Amino acid sequence: MTDLCLINPPQPYLVSPNAQAPLGLLYVAAAAEREGLDVRIVNLAGLPEGEPFVIPAASVYGLTGTHLDVPSVNAIIAFLKTRDATCRVVVGGPISMSEGDLTLGLIDTVFHGEAEGHVAEIMDTPARSVQCRAMDAADLPRPARHLWPGPFGGNVFIERKNFFGAGSTTIMSSRGCPHDCAFCASAALCKRQVKLYPVAGVIAEMEECVQRYGVRQFRFSDEFFTVNRDHVHSICTGIRKSAILGYGHDIAWRASVAVKPHDLDTFRHMAEAGCREVAFGIETADPVVLDAITKKGTVEDAYAALATAKKAGLKTRALMMTGLPFETEATFWHNLKFFANAQFDALALAIFTPFPGCRIARDPQKFKCEILSDMVGKSVCLFNRNGTINSKPRIRINGMDDAAFGNHIAKAITAARATQRLGKG
Repeated sequence: MTDLCLINPPQPYLVSPNAQAPLGLLYVAAAAEREGLDVRIVNLAGLPEGEPFVIPAASVYGLTGTHLDVPSVNAIIAFLKTRDATCRVVVGGPISMSEGDLTLGLIDTVFHGEAEGHVAEIMDTPARSVQCRAMDAADLPRPARHLWPGPFGGNVFIERKNFFGAGSTTIMSSRGCPHDCAFCASAALCKRQVKLYPVAGVIAEMEECVQRYGVRQFRFSDEFFTVNRDHVHSICTGIRKSAILGYGHDIAWRASVAVKPHDLDTFRHMAEAGCREVAFGIETADPVVLDAITKKGTVEDAYAALATAKKAGLKTRALMMTGLPFETEATFWHNLKFFANAQFDALALAIFTPFPGCRIARDPQKFKCEILSDMVGKSVCLFNRNGTINSKPRIRINGMDDAAFGNHIAKAITAARATQRLGKG
């Protein structure tokens, strides 16, 4: 019998549920293997609705996910405990902030935070809740990609372009973000601090992906890749010195960044090291809403950042939301102007969803909104795997009734589609 079986739940709300392997599970799997445990990973992300779960017998089962995965995780837990009432089931990752919606009576322990340093407690602890201590970046194991069943990831570049064959993998060079945007739940999971990975380890991990798995396309999953300019330059220098990585010419990668800093020198270093595109967290072009949700950077910064990245030769993706607190009719016109004038190659528009842990979810009255009770199971994405457009609001805001707010969101989606640069993934 396997010691530890880690499970990635079904994600029927995603167009491409297997677009990227969950690094959190791969890190925990590596930490468990380092302790001498026999570990299996089961990926159910693309399981069609109604299909039975196929999960091997194990002493301990570990599940992760987000708030949107609550129904699937509850169903898996019920299946496991019905099959073997004595098995141990633990839950961790972002879904730990959704304790109120989980079937806690069937869960042995919920882990809050970074669980890699808590393998012993994962395997056996009477505690119903564990607040994890963060590990030093230098002590983190390399993700156990060898345990992942199937491809690590699919098309991650604009227009589904492949530069070096099909397939990709996610990788990290840092954890955390110094900001505390009101819509982000990360601060409730881990303290607002940045943990930089050793540069040599990042380069060695990329080289392993090339040599062992034949993967030359990467998506950096850092919350804020350019948070530390010196670190970014060191990563890029390390790539350009690596013969295995073709000195930056035989790999392709993308990263998510904030609109500040946006210096040309950094973007040029990234481009010279194989970066093909950057995704900017813009959220909205309405300065009133930006200020209300405490998003760092201005609308002017967003315009400048996109233009500077383009000047460096990078493709750009604008990450935006609709359905935020404090939106008004003026928000639509601000965003429409941005769609027409900003220099982005692709647009990703999401419907704001107040995940547990974010400041808006913790204190909706402060943000002059009300959270709608039927949010669980809905997606932040505009499209599901059947291509259906999802446009229902997740909150009720002051100043617009439900019908008007719904029409406001639908109008924003129509404008985004009119750009012909709106992604569906």
